[in-house]
Amino acid sequence: MQARDLTGPAIAFVVIVAVVVGGAAVMPLVTGGDTPEVTNLAERQTDLDAVRVDPAEESGEISMDSDASSKTILVDRAHGNQLSEEKLSTLTATLVENGHEVRFVTQEQARGGAWNQSLRNADALLVANPGQPYTPEQLAGVREFNEAGGRVVLLSDPASSSGASAVTSLLGLSVQQPASGGPGLSSSLGVAARSGYLFNMHEYQHNFESVYATSGSGSLSQGVDRVVFHDARAVTSDRGQTALSAIERTRLSTTRRADTYAVAAQSGDAAIVGDTDFLAPTNAYVADNEAFVGNLADFLVSGQKTSNAPSPPSPAQGESAPSAPSRPVPTA
Repeated sequence: MQARDLTGPAIAFVVIVAVVVGGAAVMPLVTGGDTPEVTNLAERQTDLDAVRVDPAEESGEISMDSDASSKTILVDRAHGNQLSEEKLSTLTATLVENGHEVRFVTQEQARGGAWNQSLRNADALLVANPGQPYTPEQLAGVREFNEAGGRVVLLSDPASSSGASAVTSLLGLSVQQPASGGPGLSSSLGVAARSGYLFNMHEYQHNFESVYATSGSGSLSQGVDRVVFHDARAVTSDRGQTALSAIERTRLSTTRRADTYAVAAQSGDAAIVGDTDFLAPTNAYVADNEAFVGNLADFLVSGQKTSNAPSPPSPAQGESAPSAPSRPVPTA
């Protein structure tokens, strides 16, 4: 192609650019107004000068205060539980390092009467985000286990919608539905989780879903000033204690109402926490999260469970022998 063949397109391009630039420059003169101002949506929703974003401060170490003799903690992995090995390792390593035994029960190891047999050989039960239903026999076994002094800790994330229905069944625990969905059912444990997630547009850590919570009452709040939950749901306790409450101006996604929502509660030998992200290694040492993890471990091993609960079936009923629950390898 010769040079003159490029002359026409080049001139046309220059003319177009000149028209665009010139048009932008004279627009206010033609319209008689100023250049339109673009307003940030976030600025319309909140006063940015009042927003406080705190840096991530990591310090301390996870420790346990309990001097309880060796206890056996059962971790439910039999009901499609949604909790990563990375998160689980934070709590299990703490327990193992302090002389306690952690056993995992898989779906295969929970068939028939094996689930209740596993409970009889345990002192505490950890359940996180179950995604599959419990059989009536399993539910009855957990209730009897808890009534006999066995500690039960429930961890529930707002994103785990399938787990919410299973938690509704477990121990009579209810997930509070929006007004259109009707009231939640009362819990035999005195604790419940609410639908939706918490956020705070005024004070947070990394983003508005990283909410701060301050201590309340009960053993889970001991030595805790402030913790960070990166994906939290609100919980309730009708006759127990609120261990952690979200700070002021925290809102619930389903209602948009601001309140100091409880995010951790305990009632007798049962406790519920509306988050699992605080267990992630990258989050466990932020603020006072390490103190809260230690308290949770202490809670699991501080119960006094009556032996042989839940009670074995009568000889006429029979019960299949369980497979041995798997055990974690202690970390160095």
